[in-house]
Amino acid sequence: KSPVPRHGLSDIVADLLHFVDLTNPDECTQTYAFILQKCKKVDSLQVGVQVHAHMIVSGVEFYAFLGGQLLELYCKIGCTDDARKLFDKMPERNVFSWTSMVEMYCALGDYEETIKLFHAMVDEGVRPDRFVFPKVYKACAELKDYGVGKEVYDYMLDIGFEGNHWVKRSLLDMFIKCGRMDIAKRLFEQMVVWDVVMCNMMVSGYVSRSDFSKALKCINDMKVRGVFPDRVTWNSIIAGYAQDGQLKEAQKCFMEMSGSDGLEPNVVSWTALITGHEQNGFSAQALNIFKKMVISGIKPNSVTIASVVSACSNLSLSRYGKEIHGYCIKKAVLDSDLSVANSLLDFYSKCQSLDVAWLKFSKIKQKDLVSWNAMLAGYAIRGSREDAVKLLQEMELQGIEPKTITWNGLITGFTQYGDGKAGLAFFYMMRDLGSRPNRTTISGALAACAQVHDMKLGKEIHSYVIRNKIELSTGVGSALISMYSACGSLKLACSVFNELPIKDVVIWNSIIAACAQSGHGSIALNLLREMNMSGVVPDTVTMVSSLPACSRLAALRQGKEIHQFIIRHGLNSCNSLSNALIDMYGRCVYGMHGFGMDAVNTFRLMRAMGLKSNSFTFTNLLSACSHSGLIEEGWEYFEMMKEVYDIDPAMEQYACMVDLMARAGQFTETMEFIEKMPFEPNAAIWGSLLGASRIHGNPEIAEYAAQYLFELEPQSSGNYILLANIYSTLGRWEDAAKICCLMKERGVTKFPGCSWTEVGRKVYSFIVGDMSHPLMDQILAKMQSLYLEIKEIGYVPDTKFVLQDVEEAEKEFRLCGHSEKLALAFGLISTPAGTPLRIIKNLRVCGDCHLATKYISKVENREIIMRDNYRFHHFVNGACSCGDYW
Repeated sequence: KSPVPRHGLSDIVADLLHFVDLTNPDECTQTYAFILQKCKKVDSLQVGVQVHAHMIVSGVEFYAFLGGQLLELYCKIGCTDDARKLFDKMPERNVFSWTSMVEMYCALGDYEETIKLFHAMVDEGVRPDRFVFPKVYKACAELKDYGVGKEVYDYMLDIGFEGNHWVKRSLLDMFIKCGRMDIAKRLFEQMVVWDVVMCNMMVSGYVSRSDFSKALKCINDMKVRGVFPDRVTWNSIIAGYAQDGQLKEAQKCFMEMSGSDGLEPNVVSWTALITGHEQNGFSAQALNIFKKMVISGIKPNSVTIASVVSACSNLSLSRYGKEIHGYCIKKAVLDSDLSVANSLLDFYSKCQSLDVAWLKFSKIKQKDLVSWNAMLAGYAIRGSREDAVKLLQEMELQGIEPKTITWNGLITGFTQYGDGKAGLAFFYMMRDLGSRPNRTTISGALAACAQVHDMKLGKEIHSYVIRNKIELSTGVGSALISMYSACGSLKLACSVFNELPIKDVVIWNSIIAACAQSGHGSIALNLLREMNMSGVVPDTVTMVSSLPACSRLAALRQGKEIHQFIIRHGLNSCNSLSNALIDMYGRCVYGMHGFGMDAVNTFRLMRAMGLKSNSFTFTNLLSACSHSGLIEEGWEYFEMMKEVYDIDPAMEQYACMVDLMARAGQFTETMEFIEKMPFEPNAAIWGSLLGASRIHGNPEIAEYAAQYLFELEPQSSGNYILLANIYSTLGRWEDAAKICCLMKERGVTKFPGCSWTEVGRKVYSFIVGDMSHPLMDQILAKMQSLYLEIKEIGYVPDTKFVLQDVEEAEKEFRLCGHSEKLALAFGLISTPAGTPLRIIKNLRVCGDCHLATKYISKVENREIIMRDNYRFHHFVNGACSCGDYW
């Protein structure tokens, strides 16, 4: 640094200029040069400009040397316009003048102009030197322009310029960054002298391409040449492994580095491990590494903090994230860092603390696009549509243009919140503003279409994908499958699945879930087998998607096989998987089979083990209570949802409570409960009330519930039939006939009763009254013999379940033609004695069939499992698991 104080430079310069002899060129040049050098040392632009003005007024000619000194001052201080004007007016421009300009533009990041100046320099006949070539190579490296870089290299060889160590380093860096490791390797191996910087360049180049074997070989070659790896070497390889997801290898290198003399891991080493774990979905491990780092005495930097806060966001660790924020506040440097601020903003947004997020957002002085996106995404995942729109308008006023990633956050966020309508509104807004969607946009918009059942828009998006030849990646493919399935077109979903060239685990999970959710459980389980045969290993999501299929089919054996697979493969026992298993066992064994207290005891055990319950757990639990008439327990767990678990009961839980009370005949309490519900009753609520009215023969309540059901589900035949059956049971044949006429007027189609049973791995179906089965004579003969046997032990046909006004004998005959009885008789004549029978029916089993099956299970000594459209019935030795409560 100059010994001349900055504030005194003006006075000294004034004195020198006052006494300078303008008639003596040598003295004049030396004085001006001395002053300009002093200005460069203290970055004094003001004095430099004054000297420049004095030179012009005094008529001093700008020779190459003096002009170069002034130019160097302007370039050093960054006065681009002044430097350019001076450079363009200089009568003589030597290598130093060109070097100053090249260095200035390169330092400013204007790499195109850097290369243009180099070409102009060569055209003017000025030979570049060891200061120019490194800057030009850097410009080519940053632009990744291999073509120009190779031309400059060829020119350097043509003029016979070998270059020094700095030139070779920059040349090596250029080839590496331009992706030509082959040339870089050849050049590197030809170098007589290696240093650790060059070696690190090569290691970093290999690592950036995930070529770790060559990177490690380079490290070994270093040692052979007497060049030992430093922290940069180790950090490069650790970070590379970590980012590539090879976390064990990263930790191995980290430990090897720890064992090296004088090379203890520094903050960069620790941060590489932390960031790698967080970015690869191992947030809990990232936080454990951070704890070890703090214990070892290493202070985190802004990158460390940003990764740790992101890990807290991923794990919803609100308290820990706030502690990190408190640490940042104490360290002003961290609190003011933009990357830290953005990560904290994202953390508070994801943790539903939007007020704190907004406060943090407001305090960021120089917000970048990440800041705006984080705040917008926070509003989206919270469902705050008005706030999101206002913030978008504020962005526009600030002159910040939303990018595709901005719209993606809004579309995906609102869809995840459950407001697919808002998600699509922002998709339309994005389209109107001319932003081009990417695969993430398309996946998010399709998910929103699925949510609002907008298949028309979904098809338009699908057409856009085809027209623009967008690859059907995992995200887009799975989103299309889910969209078509949610919109009721499993056929189109399967068509997309079949067209996909690559089917990974995500795609398989999507189609399995689509089939299971569409009621095609057998297809879902067949797809699971195909998935295994194709070599794709199922994951936790596969299991969560497949178990509901077992639940709906009463496929306990397949459910147990899936459970065994989970245990054998050590799949992550997350809450969703635990709840899916509970649901499967609950439906196949407990709740819908009538083992309500077993379900209650399982839930108590679940609480004792510390497993977290969610809304699905309570739906299954309350359903079990409903099917077993456990009124007190049902109320206890309904109230527990809010008071203990802070879960607001949704429509599903309210429907279970309505079903529980109504089935117990508590109609007054049920109606009061419905009136106090925080939302309008849906079809499930009124359906439960109508079903209970049939059990208790209450036509007034039935008519009240039916009027709402006819509005909510005008084409659902089951509601009409149930009301007609209630009238018929009470002998109100005219009213029953009116309901049948109403169905015809509205074009409502009645689906006939149908039952299925599996014999010898083949499924056989039977329709009520259908006598076309080739073994029908044997089936009817078996039914007649069964009737004789069960009548002897107390069976009396319940003819009120024949809903036609015919003679009593005809009624008894028609009872024999019910589909479940036909399926049962077929199963008995087609399977060995003692074999359990499983029957599925599309409608609710009638009271007479239920009664007859109890007696048949006793006389045939068979276990009979029947699944109707409402629940399971497990018949053993003359009794049913439902306790005649259904």
